[in-house]
Amino acid sequence: MKVIVKNARLSFNDLFKAKSINNGAPKFTATVICNDDTKIKVANSEGKQVIVGHAKLLDVIEQVLKDKFGKVPKHANWAYNKADGSTHRDAYTNEDGDYWAGFDADTWYISAGKLEDRCQNGQLKVLDQAKQPIDAADGRIFSGCYVNLLLDIYAYDGDSGKGVTASLDGVQLLRTGEPLGITKTEAEDEFDMEEAEAEEEEFF
Repeated sequence: MKVIVKNARLSFNDLFKAKSINNGAPKFTATVICNDDTKIKVANSEGKQVIVGHAKLLDVIEQVLKDKFGKVPKHANWAYNKADGSTHRDAYTNEDGDYWAGFDADTWYISAGKLEDRCQNGQLKVLDQAKQPIDAADGRIFSGCYVNLLLDIYAYDGDSGKGVTASLDGVQLLRTGEPLGITKTEAEDEFDMEEAEAEEEEFF
């Protein structure tokens, strides 16, 4: 099911260069943090596009499972989870047990990816507000900026069981934000005034 996520904060991502995880096929990935202003645009039961809060993703997931299996079976949910570990994925914490920058126990987040060989010309579409392509070198896309996502939420039945995942079909920059995990400092504010030492004469 096609879903457009609007106004989510970009966290961990590989949008310009596909990466291999655990020797798997290279893919582009994005994890975004949902906030009170994050909405989704999706077709309702009448086929009309509506804009609703991101929590409705749970209903979308339930619907794609029913569409594929006729019911909601025991399944893995890789698309939409809560950072405290109360849903399918483990708690979104580092090795010290601290939440990653931008996350806390109440954070809901979306994870999506797309295999490199399924992207046109081997590149994910990353666009600016005017829907023009963004180059990786210009630095406008970073962890902490706000984006829109184009997703395809779908159910699968594989060797590991049934589940739901999200294909990442495109990313659009919405606006800048404070970089995640980076504290902005000015060198002039951090150093003390120091007296210059007299240079010692060198004898040869």
